Amino acid sequence: MVSVIVPVYNTEKYLRRCLQSLVNQTLKKTELEIVVINDGSTDGSPIILEEYQRKYPELIKVVNKQNGGQATARNMGIELARGEYIGFADSDDYVDKSMFEKMLNLAKKEDADIVECHYHSMLETNRIDERGEPLYKEIGTRGTITKRDNVRDLFLDPQVSPWNKLYKRKVLIDGNVRFPEGMIYEDTSFYIKSLPFVKKQSFLDEKLVYYSVRQKSTMTSNLNSKVGDIFKVLDDIVEFYRKNRFFNDYKDELEYFCVKIAFCSNVSRIGRVESVALRKELFDRTFKFVNRNFPDYKRNKYFKGKTGLYIKSVNRLNIGIYARVLSKVMIG
Repeated sequence: MVSVIVPVYNTEKYLRRCLQSLVNQTLKKTELEIVVINDGSTDGSPIILEEYQRKYPELIKVVNKQNGGQATARNMGIELARGEYIGFADSDDYVDKSMFEKMLNLAKKEDADIVECHYHSMLETNRIDERGEPLYKEIGTRGTITKRDNVRDLFLDPQVSPWNKLYKRKVLIDGNVRFPEGMIYEDTSFYIKSLPFVKKQSFLDEKLVYYSVRQKSTMTSNLNSKVGDIFKVLDDIVEFYRKNRFFNDYKDELEYFCVKIAFCSNVSRIGRVESVALRKELFDRTFKFVNRNFPDYKRNKYFKGKTGLYIKSVNRLNIGIYARVLSKVMIG
């Protein structure tokens, strides 16, 4: 059985589209459960959820909770899931109707601990169609999604989001892999903490997810001080690896993953912070994190090509210039 976990918070505009794509899956209904966690929505989402639960009582389970953030909702879903495999869907996205049948079949065929598929990245525009629905423009995807024969390669330039993956439940439960709560960028920590427990990855070369990139979403807005949450996430990752004695085994891969985030996507977000004082503080925290945990990162064997040249050249004097450039060319 596949358990699909759907956190919901004030997404009435997109929720029906998401649920329709899930209840119409080609996977046998006896092999699917949809675990919806309503994270204290204050819009019309609860009414929509009640409607779908009445219509599909054997398929959909809705749990209502006080608002605590997406991570708390997903973690609750993991605890409630009964399936041998666990997938995730965001309530403002939708998926191909064949997604979970194909993912499950591949997972069973190859005895995979994690299965990944490709996705459509759909940027929401300011225009609407004749039904009043938003129009989208497809943009480039992020991360390298492909077949990985060596689990260590999963650390290198991944797409960390959970919604294009199917996990063997045992990986998450036995490894106590959960989303860190009370911060954004929690997907990053969840993904990387699962990897030491993954023995086999499989890849389905099909675009089965329609990921909605909203102009004013959490990940695309300038969140100023919330940008600093990435340091909590990175600290959470390092602590997890040290506590579980994985740090030395995966030192090179973890160093590449964390330092690249610190000097790439993190720097691009800092470049969009309006406050000069806050930008300076965040730059200082960036170098503090890197130098404390990975002081010899410039020797890392994975830093090659243009990315490697950039990582090795960035310093406290030029990081402001890099931030302005990256803030213009990177989304999220």
